[in-house]
Amino acid sequence: MKKIYTLLFTAVLAFSATAQTTISQWNFDGATPAEAMLPTVGSGTFITIGGVEDNLTSGVMPAGNPSTGKGYSIKTFPEQSVASGTAGFQFSVSTVGYTGIGVTFDPRSSNTGSKWQQFEYSVDGSNWIVLSNNGGLLANDFLNPVSLTLPATANNNLNFKFRVVSIFAPTTSNYAAVGTTSTYGPTGAWRIDNFTVTGSTLGVNQNQIQGLKVYPNPVTNGTFYINTNADATKEVVVYDVLGKQVVKTTTTNAVNVSNLKGGVYIVKITEEGKTATRKLVIK
Repeated sequence: MKKIYTLLFTAVLAFSATAQTTISQWNFDGATPAEAMLPTVGSGTFITIGGVEDNLTSGVMPAGNPSTGKGYSIKTFPEQSVASGTAGFQFSVSTVGYTGIGVTFDPRSSNTGSKWQQFEYSVDGSNWIVLSNNGGLLANDFLNPVSLTLPATANNNLNFKFRVVSIFAPTTSNYAAVGTTSTYGPTGAWRIDNFTVTGSTLGVNQNQIQGLKVYPNPVTNGTFYINTNADATKEVVVYDVLGKQVVKTTTTNAVNVSNLKGGVYIVKITEEGKTATRKLVIK
């Protein structure tokens, strides 16, 4: 738990610079699927969703972009005419301390895979919002890289998630195959490579709540208090060190955490459009 907390709070404190930077990246070049699923830069979680299976040849993934590396490949998509928007790739990355969130990646499909991909994101970790789709441009090569800019709600967000899912061709109830002379089939395989989440680190003036005090800390009686110069209404969200939201409330001062176990937490405070994050210890 100590290691997880260190990674999380390092992101919380990253407020001093303003340059665009890589928050997390996957190049998928690990020797095994389990290793390939780990980020090569930063931290985060990658999973496959919708019942798909890893597409391996002799225990390894196919070539990526460039071909000297690997790309993560999946197959066993839904049958024709069912379960649109359920199967594909999913990433979870904390963007705490960052603004101007962007996502880039290199997609590819076999000829019998679905050529329509939908891009969705979540800012609370459970509800999904459609961002856009790929216009049916998925091909049997890596010549159509994707570059997306996320809405402001993805900024400075502990629960940011992003997924790429297979969808029906627009105005139909059928998947359309990548190959112009091919027929869609569930065994058609997708690949993804170089998935990268970027952002600009928040400046202190962007993230400063004047006169902010959080006390007592450690909390010993089940309640902590927040004082600011503005003394305005605040949205307060408390996360455990795994990034799970455990308290969300609106208050001007007192926050009840009597239902939480002793340990280390992260408190995100938003007041009059400004946000600050603090470590909180509960005993």
